[in-house]
Amino acid sequence: MQYLLTYRSLTWAQRGARALERAGVTGTVTRVPRQAARRGCGYGLIVTPKNRDRAVDVLRAAGLSPERMFVREDDGTIREGAE
Repeated sequence: MQYLLTYRSLTWAQRGARALERAGVTGTVTRVPRQAARRGCGYGLIVTPKNRDRAVDVLRAAGLSPERMFVREDDGTIREGAE
């Protein structure tokens, strides 16, 4: 399982990745699957369950809160929400 934190542009996702990197948290920039994109295109950050809470805290503190959060299961299914 992974968490997908979405942004509306590549630039914002990259800014988020840099903020996470500075804080020592791993976040990988990725294209958001069509079913998870609110507007035509979207990008996001993938974080592990272990890093999710820290990543969200770091992003919020940097003024880069994600638009939405999805859970991506190991079988590839995606659902909105944070458990």
